Amino acid sequence: MVEDRHNPHPTLALNTKVEEDFVTPLTSVRGALEILRDFPHLHVHEQQRFIETALRGCLRLENSVEQLAETVYAAGKESIVEPSQEMLDGLAEEYRNRIHFLIDQEIVELDFSDFSFSSSHIVNDFYDGLERLVEPTGRSWYFLINFRNCSVWPESWVAFAHRGKRINSTCSLGTVRYAEDEGQNGHASSNPEIYPSRAAALQHIEELKNIRH
Repeated sequence: MVEDRHNPHPTLALNTKVEEDFVTPLTSVRGALEILRDFPHLHVHEQQRFIETALRGCLRLENSVEQLAETVYAAGKESIVEPSQEMLDGLAEEYRNRIHFLIDQEIVELDFSDFSFSSSHIVNDFYDGLERLVEPTGRSWYFLINFRNCSVWPESWVAFAHRGKRINSTCSLGTVRYAEDEGQNGHASSNPEIYPSRAAALQHIEELKNIRH
């Protein structure tokens, strides 16, 4: 193991950090609560003093947990494995150009515009390729789907619904569809679950992220 010249004792530093951020405030909270429990007849001013001590300890713990969550989240983003060019080249060209990974935004963008899922074979072929790209990343994604002028034929609906449900349950943080310039009779006006623009769909994904975090 190579020694870190700036921190020759990383384990000691970690233990100190844990003690400062978690053990110390937890000890403070517990001590204050035990005094309040064991001495119920303390003067009201003394009771208030120990209550304030406990609340300050809780606030420190809350801040430490929040910082820890942000650190873990950032580490998770750094460990994302982007699909290799070889994996992309393995897809049929008509599918390859319809799948885009927006790594920094945690989004897989699917372009279904002007495309027909005219058979269950096409549905399964597309989703097989999509899963081969997504699974090696080892994480879940938001799926942003351009649904403009996309058609799913009746004989394909069962496969389309099944494969969409499967990928949602295994690696999706949320799926948002949009269809721009569909006109009065298009998806954008008739289906409230399909957003009228890409910008609106992206805004909804940001809202989902805020709820998640």
